[in-house]
Amino acid sequence: MAQPTLEARLRDEIRQRGPIPFADFMRVILYDPDGGYYSADGERIGPAGDFYTAPATHPAFGALLALQLERCWELLDRPRSFTVLEEGGGKGRLAEDICSYIHRLSPEFARAVDYRIVELGRCGSVKTADNGTEIAIDWDNEDRQWTPASIENGVIISNEFYDAWPRHRVVQHGDTLYEIHVDAADSGFIEVLSEPSTPMLADRLRQLDVTLPNGSKAEIDLEGPTHFAESASRLQRGFVFTIDYGHPAGSLYGASRREGTLLCYHRHTSSTNPYIRLGKQDITAHVDFTSLAHAGEDAGLLTEGLLTQQRYLKKLGAQAFIDALRELDLSPQDVLANRMAILELTRANGFGGFGVLIHSAGAPNGRPWGVDEIVISRARGGLDGLHPVLLTPNHMPLLAGRYPQYSELDAIWPVTQRPAARQ
Repeated sequence: MAQPTLEARLRDEIRQRGPIPFADFMRVILYDPDGGYYSADGERIGPAGDFYTAPATHPAFGALLALQLERCWELLDRPRSFTVLEEGGGKGRLAEDICSYIHRLSPEFARAVDYRIVELGRCGSVKTADNGTEIAIDWDNEDRQWTPASIENGVIISNEFYDAWPRHRVVQHGDTLYEIHVDAADSGFIEVLSEPSTPMLADRLRQLDVTLPNGSKAEIDLEGPTHFAESASRLQRGFVFTIDYGHPAGSLYGASRREGTLLCYHRHTSSTNPYIRLGKQDITAHVDFTSLAHAGEDAGLLTEGLLTQQRYLKKLGAQAFIDALRELDLSPQDVLANRMAILELTRANGFGGFGVLIHSAGAPNGRPWGVDEIVISRARGGLDGLHPVLLTPNHMPLLAGRYPQYSELDAIWPVTQRPAARQ
């Protein structure tokens, strides 16, 4: 007997329960094991997918994070065992770029690193040859042996992980907060307003000292911060880096975002309709960095700061990877392709506008390390003694995508059409 479709299963749930909170609808659409968007085997990232990400844009992103990890290892007095736990690591693209570059750094550091990935309930460990030339991920779907219960020294890192956690959606009318529920109709699904399904929604806004403008919509993530606290509580000494698109609560829930931030992505095109292409399009919303910061503090971490990705990567030395291109034996097209891709990582209205939230655990004397002490690398003043990195076939061909006839052009002119970076 054929498995009922996502739509049929949702209709059956609504028939039994009545209209369901949008968070429950979003959970099924994205994570249902039979047909959910993130459970499918298809390609989601890159030219054949629905959007692209910083790791898919250029390996310099992974190289800069590798240098950041080296700095963290040094701040922790170079422990012999250094765990890196990447949450939401997908198929391991970022892990491969990071670990490839780690093996171009200090051999002592490379030996200390134990890189783990957690993705949709399965776990993996990155295995490398001694010289770092072979990178493979050993996935374990059974006993979770790759997920450490405690991290003595290390880093927890995520990139575009919390944006896709199921969101409750609310609407403020006068002094009353309503929640958007999803009901079934003959032609699909419709939204209806009901009393909040849980008092935690109003409680969260009070905790954030937020009053939604009258008539405005907003998304509230109750599950992501809970997971953040649980994950962070594993860390005894080290750092947590959360990279995503979002804002502090005061900005996220302000008058400039009266319609909320929910967006859907399909074939590099965005929309605001989550009720079409069920299981075939991504659904995301901006991250509330204030709630994640508080969750880390509840788990005993110190909030070091929130930077834009533009500022963060520049502080780590992104410009050095661009400057190094002039010293390599590359064609003009290859120089431009790599330069464009690296610049994309710091473009203010693109990836550069993402946020990088930094926490620490076990800092000396219980005081913050300070962002300037943490976010610095050997590439800050140039790649002297370090290796440059170049685009590979596994990365997004931005230049070819924007200028397919580049070989016939004498110059590059600005264009406005860009592949869809989720934001």
